[in-house]
Amino acid sequence: MFKIATFNVNSIRSRLHIVIPWLEKNRPDVLCMQETKVENRRFPESNFHRIGYHVVFSGSKGRNGVAIASIEEPKNVSFGFDSEPRDEDRLIRAEIAGIDVINTYVPQGFRIDSDKYQYKLEWLKRLKNYFEKTVDLTNYVAWCGDMNVASQPIDVHSPERLKNHVCFHEDARKAYKKIVDMGFVDLLRKFHPGEKIYTFYDYRVRGAIERGLGWRVDAINASPPLAEKCIDCYVDIQPRLTEKPSDHTPLIAEFNL
Repeated sequence: MFKIATFNVNSIRSRLHIVIPWLEKNRPDVLCMQETKVENRRFPESNFHRIGYHVVFSGSKGRNGVAIASIEEPKNVSFGFDSEPRDEDRLIRAEIAGIDVINTYVPQGFRIDSDKYQYKLEWLKRLKNYFEKTVDLTNYVAWCGDMNVASQPIDVHSPERLKNHVCFHEDARKAYKKIVDMGFVDLLRKFHPGEKIYTFYDYRVRGAIERGLGWRVDAINASPPLAEKCIDCYVDIQPRLTEKPSDHTPLIAEFNL
C-alpha cells in the first residue's frame, strides 16, 4: 500500500513534536507540508533524515513555505511556477515513485474587498495555466495542499453565513473548480461524497472540534489513472487534538499501486 498525505503544519519548527511522531507511526510514502514558516537554512531536515525520510523545501521566515517528505528520494524537484520564481514558497513539485507530486499553498486572500483577494484569484488562474502547460493527466499525478478554498457547501460548517469569506466566496470557488475540472478527482469526495469532514478548525473558535465548526480547505486531487488506484481517503483528527497543534490536521490517501 502506498500512502500520500497533506498537512498544513503552521510552522514546522513549532510542530516537530507532532509531525515527526506522526510520520514514525503512520509512515506515509509522501507527506506534503504547507505553511512551514522557516527560511531554508533553518529548516529542520535532520529530524526527517533521522527517521528515514528525504525532504525538499522552500520557505521564508514567518510566512508561507512548502515541503515534501518522502521515503523514496524525490527526482526532478522544482519550485514555483516555471517562469515566476517569486512563487517558490507556495509551490513545490517532485517525481516520487513514478508519481508527479505537486504541493501547493494557495494564498488565503484576507478579505474579498482587498488586493490580496484579487491576488488569490489571479494566482489560481496562473496555476491553471501552469497545469495546462506542464501536467499530463494521463499519468499518475497527485495535486495536494492547502487550497484555501472550500469548494462545496458541505466543506464549511455554515455555508450561508460564510458566503463572503475569502475561502468560500463564489469567485474563489469558481477559479478553483476550473482547475479541478481539468480532469482531477477529489479523492476525499470519491469516498465520502455527502459527509461533513473537516481539515481545519480555527483556534479562535471555542470548542470548534466538539461543535463541528470546521472547514475542509485541504485536498488531495488525483489524475484519473491514479484515482483508480486509490482505495481510501480520510482525515486523521488526532494531531489537531494534541498539545500546541496546528489549526489544520492531516488528510491521507491510500493506493494499491
